[in-house]
Amino acid sequence: EEQQEKEDMRMNEQIARDAEVARIHADEELQGMIDRLDMSNETIAKYLQEYQDFALESPLEKRIELISDLVKYQENYSKEETERLKRKGLNLEQEHVKKQKTSEEAPEIEKSTKEILEEKMKEMMQLVPVEDVYVQALQVKHP
Repeated sequence: EEQQEKEDMRMNEQIARDAEVARIHADEELQGMIDRLDMSNETIAKYLQEYQDFALESPLEKRIELISDLVKYQENYSKEETERLKRKGLNLEQEHVKKQKTSEEAPEIEKSTKEILEEKMKEMMQLVPVEDVYVQALQVKHP
């Protein structure tokens, strides 16, 4: 019985270490995502500023071309980020399943990884409202 207690204690310590390592990796990944979003937002802000500077003195065709470029950038970025997050989500979910198998005492997670990733994607997509810029530009032409 004492042997079993020692084994249980050792297993709990290992689970705690594994959880801490997983938390650190998740924090690093989230920070990387935040950094990439910041860079993306800076790029969008730069293009938006260029558009605003350019809009006053440019013909409508040139403005529409610039807005189209912004929309294409956002669509491509969203697709790439979605795919990357899906791959990460699969990896995180596989890791989660492994850890639950090793310990029956693992706490239940309230939200699934997929739900969390969907929420993050919705948040990211709200950070770059390029469609609003496009609508505003069209309203300049057709008030």
